[in-house]
Amino acid sequence: MLDILLLMAVHMLTGSAVVFSGAMALLLSKGSAQHKLAGRLFVGSIVLMGPVVAAGAWFSPGSISSLGILFVFFMIYLVVSAWSTIHRSEPRIGPLDILAPVVALCISIAGLIMGYDAFSNPSGAEGLLQNEAYFFFSALAFIAMLLDANNLKSGGVRGTHRIARHVWRMSCALFFATSSLFTGPGSIVFPESVRGNPLLSIPQMLVVIIFIFWIYRLFFSKQRSLPKHITTAQQ
Repeated sequence: MLDILLLMAVHMLTGSAVVFSGAMALLLSKGSAQHKLAGRLFVGSIVLMGPVVAAGAWFSPGSISSLGILFVFFMIYLVVSAWSTIHRSEPRIGPLDILAPVVALCISIAGLIMGYDAFSNPSGAEGLLQNEAYFFFSALAFIAMLLDANNLKSGGVRGTHRIARHVWRMSCALFFATSSLFTGPGSIVFPESVRGNPLLSIPQMLVVIIFIFWIYRLFFSKQRSLPKHITTAQQ
């Protein structure tokens, strides 16, 4: 029992670290030392969530759904592939880039299998919504796999597209994390009277708004700019 409580505490602390560090990385000046530090903490805390969730599923079978496991490992894939895209001074293909489409395809197939299995064992309206989430993650992973394959074909994305690849994957993972914490299973950390309040959806909507702002600035704003180390690499 003590082990389960300890795992739950670690899970909640790690989840809080994910949301806080991700929010800081999204808000801080891009390319700054503070942004890079927050980004590393964000990636590290999400990667740490993998063994924490796996341990929870091992020690307390049924406490974490198969959707939750798929959810966490999809986020790990997103942030690791996003980090591998931007941390190099030059766009080139590395081992993680070769592995990325394979991992994405496996996640997509796993989502399909889990989704069909869940639909064959319906459990009410709430279960139906959860079952549809399997196919959503499967479709998103498949799209990411196609983009990974294009990255390999191009020998590594460059310039604005390189940053966009980093931004959308990090933002997507942060959106999932904030959704889980404020309106999903993680909302148990809030008082029961607060859970379900529409105001709790504001953080995840802010992530979407800021993401759209950065994508607009990258592709459509006349004031768009690339971080110095990426600009130098293109010369």
